[in-house]
Amino acid sequence: METKAKNNGQANVNTVKADKTPKFVAGNPVNAVSKADEHKPQEQPKAEETKPQAETPKAEEQPQAEPTKKEIKANLAEEKPAMNLEQTLKLVAELAKKTALRDKYKEYIDKLTGFEQEQKENIDELEDETAFQQCELVITDTKGNRFTTKSPSVIKGTVAFISGRFAERLAEVEAGIVLPA
Repeated sequence: METKAKNNGQANVNTVKADKTPKFVAGNPVNAVSKADEHKPQEQPKAEETKPQAETPKAEEQPQAEPTKKEIKANLAEEKPAMNLEQTLKLVAELAKKTALRDKYKEYIDKLTGFEQEQKENIDELEDETAFQQCELVITDTKGNRFTTKSPSVIKGTVAFISGRFAERLAEVEAGIVLPA
């Protein structure tokens, strides 16, 4: 801002110029980075106007804003469309099946754990090998074939294996129960 003051008929000119760029726009402060970005695009069109159009290749004339097919596919993959009613019902049915299977495995584990505890209570805790002394393991198939054993060590190993296998399957089923984002 220039000011002129008269002193004894002489005019003094103040050469200090005021910064007339806005400090606030819509109540928000304007930073130096946004100012620099605003000034650069204005300078570039002037430089392009001075170049003859015959020298610019045709590739530069096409706008670079158009995304490639790969970018479009990537964007579509990122943006998951909302599920319709049929998809939602299908998801709910699948989750219900997985939940029922989870409940079944938990019931098997609880029954087997209860069975083990009952056998250990019947026998002295010091004699762990004889915990399944009064038990019988019977395995049958659909054809009527049958396997039977009364060996406590075999029954104990079988119970331990089955308990571990049920725990593994329970973990797999629980890992599969996930709501999509």
